[in-house]
Amino acid sequence: MFAIHTSTRCRHDGHSKHVPAVLHLVAEDWHVSNAESKDTNNRRHRAQNDRIVFLDKLFTVSFGQCYSIIPSLFLFFIMLAVVHQPVTAQPARSLFSSDSFLVFIPFSNQSGFSGNWNLSVDIPRFAAAYTRQRFRVGIVSPEYVRTFAIDRSIDTNEMTRVANLKMIAEHFRTRFIVTADIQEFSISRFMVSEVQLAGYEAFSAEVKIYFSLYDAAQFGTARTPVVYEGEAEGIVKDRGLGITLFGKRTDRTNKYFALDEIAFGSEAFVNTIIGEALLKCMDDLGAKLERSIPSLVSKSVVLSSSVIIDSTKTDPAIAITRKLLNGEIVMVDEDDVFISLGSADGIVVGDILPVFGGESPVTDPGTGIVLGTREERVGEVQVIEVRADHLCLALIVTGKGLIEPKHRVRKVFVR
Repeated sequence: MFAIHTSTRCRHDGHSKHVPAVLHLVAEDWHVSNAESKDTNNRRHRAQNDRIVFLDKLFTVSFGQCYSIIPSLFLFFIMLAVVHQPVTAQPARSLFSSDSFLVFIPFSNQSGFSGNWNLSVDIPRFAAAYTRQRFRVGIVSPEYVRTFAIDRSIDTNEMTRVANLKMIAEHFRTRFIVTADIQEFSISRFMVSEVQLAGYEAFSAEVKIYFSLYDAAQFGTARTPVVYEGEAEGIVKDRGLGITLFGKRTDRTNKYFALDEIAFGSEAFVNTIIGEALLKCMDDLGAKLERSIPSLVSKSVVLSSSVIIDSTKTDPAIAITRKLLNGEIVMVDEDDVFISLGSADGIVVGDILPVFGGESPVTDPGTGIVLGTREERVGEVQVIEVRADHLCLALIVTGKGLIEPKHRVRKVFVR
């Protein structure tokens, strides 16, 4: 109980005098009593003590013939705001931040590779850099996740448990999580030759992962958090006359024997046959992520005040860049379209290409001045057949009736 003693000027029998007022704060209600003059006290005492006024209902005060009650009411409302401020539920902090969209957990290496590279971290680190370049979104690399796991005493072999994935998503404020098993990471060399004479040499490389994509928004709900599960694979084969006269090695052969000396993800690595296979594997992974997360291609990155790390920063150790390939719709035939891109442009069956139509102005919201234009996306097409070096057939996925000849298509390459 709190008691506050004040006085108010009241008028009784034509005389003005100060009357002490006592306000009692009890739990959820205010009990108001007033020590009035003796001749009115007996008449009002019982009614005044029985008057209970709740905060969330009507508040009434009776001080007899008081005509100057403002000071007491002012003090009462100060106590109402300070002492008995109602407790309201604060809005929950959003789990997801606009700066971090995907997090890559260190992969499990089941490939049997025994070289100097640490594939469990190197491959997801490469995948994080690739995805960041391709989609221009905030990506959390596995190095940060590994450091977080060590700080929280989480066994690296237990990071894929749902409870740990939920903890990681909450810490980095990411919406989607990628885990994977590395099933294949190999380089093969086949050679037929006569000693000290020219011969036949062939190389092949394969990278294959089995990955799972989780939606952290589904943790703790009745729905499964797994958005997609499947393989991503890249295979490269290189054949040709590899050994010249007197058994001199080719550049491919030299790279093959010097692989362990090359930094993973460097420019020299990307130019090796295993680097090419890894990029093909990432192309496959990126296409499947794009189909599983429609907002991935349209996600805008805005660093927020709640950022844990700068997940939009490029990894200087990974030597890959983003390139755009532009083409046009040359013909529309009901659900099919022909596009001026083909095998020589790197187009493969299964590619999903956005289609852009007209342009809309971009204006300054303050001045209304037109600053430029932006392309309007009218639909998507998926390549179903590569017909020639610069021609392919695609199926309209979205935007039927809106896609027209001369509309532009675009493919993003990360190399």
